[in-house]
Amino acid sequence: MMEPQALLLPGEWNAERVKLLDHVVTIMYSGNEKDRSIAHQVLNELKGHPESWTHVDTILGNSSNPNTKFFALSILENCIATRWKVLPKDQKEGMKTYVVNLTIKISSDESLQAGEKHFLTKLNETLIQIVKKEWPQNWESFIPDICGASRTNQSLCENNMKILNLLSEEVFEFGSEQMTSKKIEQLKDAMNEQFRVIY
Repeated sequence: MMEPQALLLPGEWNAERVKLLDHVVTIMYSGNEKDRSIAHQVLNELKGHPESWTHVDTILGNSSNPNTKFFALSILENCIATRWKVLPKDQKEGMKTYVVNLTIKISSDESLQAGEKHFLTKLNETLIQIVKKEWPQNWESFIPDICGASRTNQSLCENNMKILNLLSEEVFEFGSEQMTSKKIEQLKDAMNEQFRVIY
């Protein structure tokens, strides 16, 4: 097995590299103290690398390790929190589309949803981070979109209600910890204005 630092080298992300990431993540949670320290350092560097978010789809597509999947979503959340404003519009749209499609895919299939329950919760939280950055000014149709998609099937509808609940909690209860008061007001106004669409 390659050294954990190999994850930090430039190069293509493929199944073999994801396998190394799985190994490093496993060490992080079950290795000896020295190995955990190295794994922690490598994972933090990888998470903070400005281009690491571009490999999340490869990681999620090739890993079956739940901890690695959570790590991949934490890479996305880190990018959303720290780099969203500097990302080109097409990259923002690509990330948004990817997260939305993956959320729909998992939440539309009851058996898949049951097996990926914790991952779906983390995916929903990642989606909310994007919504807080984009809605309402750059994603005016978010509420109508999510309500329209809810008509597709029961499982998707239930998850969409969880997403709306998370958004409501973020805006009305926890918003002051992460957003400016102007942004909170903007989100509250948009949510109140579009509330009738939900019900």
